[in-house]
Amino acid sequence: MKKADQIQVPAALADRLSFQLYVASRAMVGAYRRKLLEFDLTYPQYLTMHAVWELDGRTVSELCAELDLDSGTVSPILARLEAEGFIARERVGTDGRQVRVFCTERGQHLKEQVLLVPLDIASSIELSDEDYAALCRLLGTLRNAVRDM
Repeated sequence: MKKADQIQVPAALADRLSFQLYVASRAMVGAYRRKLLEFDLTYPQYLTMHAVWELDGRTVSELCAELDLDSGTVSPILARLEAEGFIARERVGTDGRQVRVFCTERGQHLKEQVLLVPLDIASSIELSDEDYAALCRLLGTLRNAVRDM
């Protein structure tokens, strides 16, 4: 990586990394939003369900860490998913402050329905598997570097 005094900041907005990340993120979330409409899911709800499908029985704290969101953001999402019957929350521990999130049978059925959404979007991007994996790796590295600033 170049030292800060050696980096040339592009003059054109379209050449700035932050702008490209911003518009790419909006476009990607928009693509998901359109696909998830038929399931009456928002993109954050989809991500939350995906995290539950990956590891059923996570605590709310673990979900927050996985999603990189605070509990004030995740709790209303969980409330809506529970109201829809996709998840069940269960208090555990001696004081009941810890809450675990479990996928319901209806939530498993939803998984089967939305399984093709990310595949459909990925195929539309027209990146090779190697480029797709490299892009994900680079974005993770960037996210971690910026988070630590």
